[in-house]
Amino acid sequence: MSTSPLGGVMVLAHRLFPHRQFYLRSRGSVQFFEFSPTFQMTVAVTTLLIMLWVAYASVVVIFKEQIITAKDQRYASMQAAYEGRVSQMQLAYDELNGLLVLAEERFQNATRDLEQKHRQLTALLMQKQAMDKQVREVRRQMAYMDGYAGKSYARAGARDGSNTLMMQLTSAEPAVRQSRVAQAVNDSTIGVVAASTASMGDAGAGKSALAQNSVVKKIANLEDRLGDIQKQQVALLGELRDGATSQIDRYQRILAMTDLPVDQVANQVGMNSKNGMGGPLLPEIRAAAIDGVTDEFEKQFAEIAQTYSRLDNLTTALSRLPLVTPIATGFYRSTSGFGYRVDPFTGRVAFHAGADMAGDFGTPVLASAAGRVVAAERRGPYGNMVEIDHGRGIRTRYGHLQSIIVKPGDMVQFRQKIATMGSTGRSTGPHLHYEIWFNNVVRDPTKFFDAGRNVFKG
Repeated sequence: MSTSPLGGVMVLAHRLFPHRQFYLRSRGSVQFFEFSPTFQMTVAVTTLLIMLWVAYASVVVIFKEQIITAKDQRYASMQAAYEGRVSQMQLAYDELNGLLVLAEERFQNATRDLEQKHRQLTALLMQKQAMDKQVREVRRQMAYMDGYAGKSYARAGARDGSNTLMMQLTSAEPAVRQSRVAQAVNDSTIGVVAASTASMGDAGAGKSALAQNSVVKKIANLEDRLGDIQKQQVALLGELRDGATSQIDRYQRILAMTDLPVDQVANQVGMNSKNGMGGPLLPEIRAAAIDGVTDEFEKQFAEIAQTYSRLDNLTTALSRLPLVTPIATGFYRSTSGFGYRVDPFTGRVAFHAGADMAGDFGTPVLASAAGRVVAAERRGPYGNMVEIDHGRGIRTRYGHLQSIIVKPGDMVQFRQKIATMGSTGRSTGPHLHYEIWFNNVVRDPTKFFDAGRNVFKG
């Protein structure tokens, strides 16, 4: 006998459905029917399937409504979840779109603001370049003072006889660059959008979700970079202001050596009246276009604009004042200074209104600054005299000349030869009597020489 599972099944099937034979006798006839096990199993399986189908159909008919209701509820739940997801995606899109709109507006304002500040810085640096050029010209002029043996002052450590001016802004220690403090979410573009959409969901969750968005991260990085640029601009203005302030203090000390009123000289002599300037009057400090707070750059720029205006006036004044000797160094010796002295003719104390520089007959006499000749004539005790008007209340006189080369109305340049040294008029020997006048008051020329020598002292 087979012990395999299939063999066992076959044995069981033959036991349940053995070979059957049926005899049917009717009206004296006998019919014979034979049912094999296979036929019996087929009929049994078919009957079982029919019964199962009838049972299933009955259950479906009886519980149809409950089944349909359960399916509807499942579909409704799925639809609600889908709509909720769509709503969340729409909310995220609205938040991101709002962020992009606000960011675009903020960046446009920031760009305009940075462009305006760039133009302001450019104008400031151009003004500085103009002053540098002007000082280089003064340096060239003052080079003629190398041999002047008058008074000089210098800070400790300065080399004697030095004739170098550091017109470039005083170097300062580089500002320590501090990383931008992370902007609070409530104050950032993200916070603005999250607040505006708070009614649509959890604001805190919205901020957190936005903060994780790659686009938002890029916008935050751009805002940080804009903040760094603004801080660098403010730091640059601070360095420029500190350097300009140092130069102002130095130039004011130099101008004070001439005994002229410094403020009056700066405003009268140093004012650039020919520069084309104008425009509407605006407040010194305006509101920042981005954050709605007072812009530190505007405060700094307003201060440095005033500082540079003062420095420009002082620089221009130094370039216009007659700070050099009218005779080339080495061709004269100082024989009489400004103020009271014993008069060489009367032997009495008398006021001497200029500086006497003795030399040889025919020594060239040079214009100590550019200007217009207003007199070239013989005038009493001056003998042959030339007077030059340098503008803005400044005039110089050159007396006891041997010969005069210029005539009234001539425009002369700095260090242009205008005459030769002589001994005409009230003179005891060949020398130049040199006077400087400011606002019709005669001044001590030697103090101007001292100031000129100290233009480039530390």
